[in-house]
Amino acid sequence: MLENLLTTLSPSPPLLLLLITLVALLESLAFVGLLLPGVALLFGLAFAASSAGVGPMACLLAGFIGAVLGDGVSFLLGRKAAPSIRQLNWIQRHADWLDRGERFFHKWGGLSIITGRFVGPIRPIIPFVAGSCGLSPARFTLYNLFSALGWAPLYLLPGYLTGQGLHHLPNELIPLLWGLVILVFLLLLLQQVHHQLHPDKGFYQYCRRHLPADWQPAPTFMLLFSGSLFLATSLLAPTPVGHHLNQLLLPPLQAIGQQLPLWSLAITLPGDPALGVALAAISGLYGQYRCRQSQGWGILLGVGCVLGLNALLKLAFALPRPEGAVLESFSFPSGHASSITALVGLSVVWVTHNRHHGIRHLCYLLAAPIILLVALSRPILGVHWPLDIVAGCAEGLILTTLYRVWLYRYPARDKIPLYWLAILLGVAALYSGLYLEMAAQRYYG
Repeated sequence: MLENLLTTLSPSPPLLLLLITLVALLESLAFVGLLLPGVALLFGLAFAASSAGVGPMACLLAGFIGAVLGDGVSFLLGRKAAPSIRQLNWIQRHADWLDRGERFFHKWGGLSIITGRFVGPIRPIIPFVAGSCGLSPARFTLYNLFSALGWAPLYLLPGYLTGQGLHHLPNELIPLLWGLVILVFLLLLLQQVHHQLHPDKGFYQYCRRHLPADWQPAPTFMLLFSGSLFLATSLLAPTPVGHHLNQLLLPPLQAIGQQLPLWSLAITLPGDPALGVALAAISGLYGQYRCRQSQGWGILLGVGCVLGLNALLKLAFALPRPEGAVLESFSFPSGHASSITALVGLSVVWVTHNRHHGIRHLCYLLAAPIILLVALSRPILGVHWPLDIVAGCAEGLILTTLYRVWLYRYPARDKIPLYWLAILLGVAALYSGLYLEMAAQRYYG
């Protein structure tokens, strides 16, 4: 069973508590916390601790101790070694970190220790600045302890409470919960990595120094992630382990479809390949004749390539669909998952590629649930295995990333209005409503 395997691989309770303490410490440590994807790591560790039977108070205490120690060490570094640390080349290259922290500290004084604990970009800097600015140790300790009391539950309880679900769910739903936790962990990890790849961030500067000149950090990481995910899924799907994993995850997903048949069908229709091609062509025409740029045709090319590749892969793998599926073609990978991922991903990249990093980051976050809902609707309807949609999404992400790399070299001079994305979403929703009855005949007879 999947849950037994993951539980076996999970560290022992004492080691889990030690890891929570260590990650909480590093997340709060001066400068180090700016580079660490602490939210994703603490979510995963808290989930593992809960499912392993670690008590909530022990879990929260470990996070509390780590947070207090991290801020405490940062404060001592600022108090005892600030001049030397400020002379380090790495720190001088990112003097803006300290500038922002000092402005925040001078504005709020000691209260910045409390509020700064929850403000991402300056969280690990404030204790260091407080120490270097001469805040008394007694006042700092009071603020440090008080803020850590709120920080530990905020960062650890979401993962811990999710893990508690293992003890209350029916056995057939436990594999689905594990799958959702892994998905949430990956999304949090990607979100935090992309956040660190802002041009002003140290991680971005580090990548630029160590990657070849023509390789942009964000597309490089996404290409490695999506390519590795597709390769791993392709190797796993034809094996008995992959089949067993599909068999574990499919029934609880199908149960959702049995409870919400029309909703599931309405959600799946925006992933229809024909709609993807039509919307991609409309985007190309809009960009060419309304915005005087040809980059929008890359969406049509990308959607066409991903659908052609998907057809070839189905023939190559020749894996059957789940028993009782109303569709008769091969199953792996999912055409709907690859189509919606390519269409949404390429459209968002096109509209936001010449905008501020923060706008791109927000649009990517809003696009992710749309892609996931349409992709998950396929196993919910019982026409695809779960691994089919993972491979389909990875396939679409690969084409999307390659398009982003191309736009780095040939960016559009003028910006496409952001409302174009809302127009595409509205057309997809209209299509879903118009064809729902026809699709119900096809899927449900």
